[in-house]
Amino acid sequence: MTQMDFRILGPIEAVRTGQPVRLAGPQQRSVLAALLLARGRMVSVDRLVRLLWAEQPPATARTQLRKRISELRAALGADRIRSWRDGYAVRLEAGELDLDRFLDEVRRAGVLRDACRPAEASAALAAGLGWWRGPALADGTDELTDAEAPQLEEARLAAIEQRVAVRLDLGQHPQVIGELITLVRRHPFRERLRGQLMLALHHSGRTADGLGVYRDWRAELSAQLAIEPGRELRDLHRALLGGDVRC
Repeated sequence: MTQMDFRILGPIEAVRTGQPVRLAGPQQRSVLAALLLARGRMVSVDRLVRLLWAEQPPATARTQLRKRISELRAALGADRIRSWRDGYAVRLEAGELDLDRFLDEVRRAGVLRDACRPAEASAALAAGLGWWRGPALADGTDELTDAEAPQLEEARLAAIEQRVAVRLDLGQHPQVIGELITLVRRHPFRERLRGQLMLALHHSGRTADGLGVYRDWRAELSAQLAIEPGRELRDLHRALLGGDVRC
């Protein structure tokens, strides 16, 4: 059986036995990505049309979609794309999709961390995050990325937070401060990252700086949204103030 490698965690790509498969244009790549995300389940023609043209498809949309499917069959092999009356599906073998390899490593890391094996958990998370080559679905249609990329990015950020937590378990507090500062700047509303930065600073002998992270965020939220930080961050702030940090 021909070995295929499908990639959507970055530009959309297909690789056969180490050689790139030519995918002609964002529409063809988007059709392939939509089928891959369904993992063998049928994707309706109506959904594929929306992912290519949003709410204003041309009169020839279904004809053009059939052409994209025909092109994919020619590029990947006729047995890869299955047809139904109302949709299409891709035959996907275990381990062929980079998203599944990423998720498998994240799950494995969770098991390892629960088993008190943080070093191995850290390595699994690094391996999983290594499958990312840039923003997911980077060269698909805008409609595809708007519909599917946010949940993929959420999975990536959750894995990054988990990796940082494992590194904190390992006592690597000074080593993660720089990464956390960058992450907080890029994702200011992810309060778990702020809490991790506060902990890293505290355990690096910089408790005052950790308290400053909270103070600055509280002031920013108050000024912009008239709200307070979340409960977990407030509890961590009180623990830092009282010298009663247990993690």
